Amino acid sequence: MTSDANPDAFLALLTQSLITDAQHDAVLAHPETTALPPLPSPAHALAWMRMRGLVTEEQQDAALEKLEAATPPDPNLDDAESTAFDADDLVELAGRGITHEAIESLYKDGLIDAEMRDEALQQTPILSTVPAAPAIALAWLVTEGLLEKEDYEATRAQVANEPAFAMAAERQRIVAEAQVLIDADEQAVRAWRNQAQRTRRVGAWKFILTVLVVAGGLGWYIFAPASVPACDASSTRKTLNSLMIRAAMDVRMRNLDPSSRSSIQTPSVSSMREVGYRKPERVRGCVALMTQGDSTESMAYTIGPASPKGDEMVVRGADVAIVEARFGHLDADGKPLYNAEPIGREAMEKAFREGTAPLSMRSSPARERLRQRADSGLLTRDPDRSREIAEIELTGPCKAVEGGTGHVCPLVIEYNDRLLGALSGNGDNTIPVTGEFTFVQDNGSWRMSDDFAQTFMRKVAEARMNSLGVMDAAMPATQPLPPPVPPSRQSR
Repeated sequence: MTSDANPDAFLALLTQSLITDAQHDAVLAHPETTALPPLPSPAHALAWMRMRGLVTEEQQDAALEKLEAATPPDPNLDDAESTAFDADDLVELAGRGITHEAIESLYKDGLIDAEMRDEALQQTPILSTVPAAPAIALAWLVTEGLLEKEDYEATRAQVANEPAFAMAAERQRIVAEAQVLIDADEQAVRAWRNQAQRTRRVGAWKFILTVLVVAGGLGWYIFAPASVPACDASSTRKTLNSLMIRAAMDVRMRNLDPSSRSSIQTPSVSSMREVGYRKPERVRGCVALMTQGDSTESMAYTIGPASPKGDEMVVRGADVAIVEARFGHLDADGKPLYNAEPIGREAMEKAFREGTAPLSMRSSPARERLRQRADSGLLTRDPDRSREIAEIELTGPCKAVEGGTGHVCPLVIEYNDRLLGALSGNGDNTIPVTGEFTFVQDNGSWRMSDDFAQTFMRKVAEARMNSLGVMDAAMPATQPLPPPVPPSRQSR
């Protein structure tokens, strides 16, 4: 360690007003600070502070908001935004196990050279709270373009032809797992390009409308009567038809080409049916078909009171998978069959949201402002369902893990995928993420298992490919991972 490198990195955060004097003092007093390697940038310092709990994401956001609101403009704003956004990326990589330790492991195994290692260390976090993942790191180097495909293929061919020896098996395992991820990424990109071409042929408005309706972006629409109407009642049909008219008008208003506005047709709704009725909450879960031109899509919605004890009824857009899970498994009294015992629904959701928080792909403040302007048309979005993790629902009972170390719960998650949204240019694309996730008890409270980050990101990748029509892409099997190394003993 050089004596100046890290103090300068943390001092830059203080100069940019991203941290306070007290937080800077906490860094200097932290027992790990003097053992840190030279930090490539202030963003690495901020990411390290976030992973060590010395600054929270909320505090970082608040610091940026304060800088943006400063009058006259703060001269450090551009540097602070760049640092914060880069730190977000580093935290996201850390949640996938793409760290200095993983990069060094690839170098020691002879899978990358010293030049590639040094470049990768500049763009990866120094540590993580999850185990290092060399295979995921190798795939990331290739898919991000840091490692030339030709160089990777040469290494891959060399590894495949190696005679059996102690290191060969590990090298072959890493390359094989990385190749599966690379193939999946390439398939997803090809599928997205094909979908984008189809979207352009039928008009971008149709894709936007499908996202709004099927993904639940239509939001809330209040109507009478006071009782809960049936899914196919005339009042429900009238409400949905009104909602479709508003949706079509909204898309026309946003269409920049006046000559194409007249071709935007209003969708129609048919085959409305009930999935189930949760009596205690007085909420019906419904599915239907939405037809627009020559395209028909499944859609879902719920009908229930606007407030728990209120008489006004509201139709909310919903995700089909969530509705089928939430309303399709009820007992004779209209109560859920599955309640995440022995964890409990509330504790289960709290643990899951806390587990995904470090993995969140946050939007920049500028993009959020654009999103708010895009949402200011005729349609109202449900704020809860605008979150990255919109909804979580059980699809079966939780089962004890062999050995009594935790419980595995089958879940479906309504995930607002900002990556697909960025590719399509339409904000978030909502996809259902399904899988079994392990919860463990820690000092009386529940948290996600140590391999949760890798399991969740794998399931998100599978859901992305399914949404793009890539149904046959193989994913590497989840391997049992060792517990995270205590911070003071992390490899450097």
